[in-house]
Amino acid sequence: IESHRLTDLALQQAKQAADQASLAKTRYVSTISHELRTPLNSIIGYAQLLDEDDTIPPHRKQAVSVIRRGGDHLLGLIEGTLDMARIESGKLALDVKPMRFTEGLDELARMFEQQAASKGIGFAYEPQGKLPPVVRADEKRLRQVLINVLGNAVKFTRAGQVTLRVSHRRDMAHIEVEDTGPGIAAADVERIFEPFARASEGAQGPIPGTGLGLTISKMLTDLMGGEMTVSSTPGQGCVFRMRLFLPAVRAEVAQRELTRPQRTGYLGPRQRILVVDNEEVDRELLRQVLVPLGFEVHTAASGHACLAVVAGVAPQAV
Repeated sequence: IESHRLTDLALQQAKQAADQASLAKTRYVSTISHELRTPLNSIIGYAQLLDEDDTIPPHRKQAVSVIRRGGDHLLGLIEGTLDMARIESGKLALDVKPMRFTEGLDELARMFEQQAASKGIGFAYEPQGKLPPVVRADEKRLRQVLINVLGNAVKFTRAGQVTLRVSHRRDMAHIEVEDTGPGIAAADVERIFEPFARASEGAQGPIPGTGLGLTISKMLTDLMGGEMTVSSTPGQGCVFRMRLFLPAVRAEVAQRELTRPQRTGYLGPRQRILVVDNEEVDRELLRQVLVPLGFEVHTAASGHACLAVVAGVAPQAV
């Protein structure tokens, strides 16, 4: 009886310590995410404005697109870390709707081609058979999974290439990411999807990263009703395989649901907007977005400054 009591006490103490560690992690992530989002909002916002500027030369447009995608990638990683807590608590809901499947895969391939080229390795995108132009999926979560897995493959591969293979049959997408990196030891394969787990240090030196990318990818894949597996031969590379239910969308449905009207302005009398933010770059970003649409934009750098001018400006929105 005494032995059982001591064992139960030890388990309770271990559980309490784990809960405290989890709470501390969540608080840290929530705090740091805000500090990271502020500069990222400016980067992504200005990249979006430049991407829509027809006066920029085509060769610069490509560079702007890379900046924009890179910013979106970083923001996705921040949100992904927060998503992990939401998934575990059952509070994350999927936003399933039509997405441009082939176009999205082409975008990802171009993004990782450049990353691979900067490392001196190859990147091959090999669509198998005909892929549906549009499927029904949570585009944000699907991109998040693919970016995590492809990013890991490029990061750990020092010679050879990374290959992305995609096929689609009977509404099931089969995705493979193969690399010629160092591979994963048999002992590590069993725990590669565990939170904060990383492969053992090898000839390449310490393994960078937090060990959350694959965990989030696996959790999201499971949440989407799919499965993710990995096979590896140490010294030769890894193959990550994903199966996902991504039903094809008929052309007329895709045309109706994916058409986005271009922003040109609004009807009626001119509207006044007061933008309040302590970051000058964010105030200017909103001014550049709203003024071309016909808004009269006023700015204030603090709550006190806002109260000082709001009566004189009489804005329709703050």
